[in-house]
Amino acid sequence: MAVRKARKLARGSKARRARKSEVTLVDAVHQIWLAGMGALAQAQKDGPRAFEALIVDGADFINRSRTHAEKSLREAIATVQSAVAERMQGTRDQATETWDNLEKLFQGRVQRVLHQVGVPTAAEVKALTKRIDALNSNVASLAKARQKAARRRPASKRAAPARAAA
Repeated sequence: MAVRKARKLARGSKARRARKSEVTLVDAVHQIWLAGMGALAQAQKDGPRAFEALIVDGADFINRSRTHAEKSLREAIATVQSAVAERMQGTRDQATETWDNLEKLFQGRVQRVLHQVGVPTAAEVKALTKRIDALNSNVASLAKARQKAARRRPASKRAAPARAAA
């Protein structure tokens, strides 16, 4: 008999637990339902203010996004401009170097042709100019020496060579 009582108690406690879990489940579902209804009521009450707040937040977001996009665009343009400037400078340098090489080549060929024809170079003209200046100074010093010698001679000796030459 004790076993029967124990079985009855066990069956009863299982049934009680099942009923209790059903009640708990129903209470939980009911609370979820009430929370949803509260959220709906809150949305109806605060809806216009929330909508306006969302509009303000959206405008701020767009402004921040636009500012960030403009900054990124300015940085990209600056990067491209600097890259183009560097390439342009490299191209200018290369063109200048090529032009200088062409000029040197042309000058060398013209100089060879002038030398073959017999036209003196600038260095040769400069050397000749120095020699002419040296010769002029020598001639001038010789002329001064002759004048001094002529002054020292007596008048009779000056006239004799003039007559002998005649």
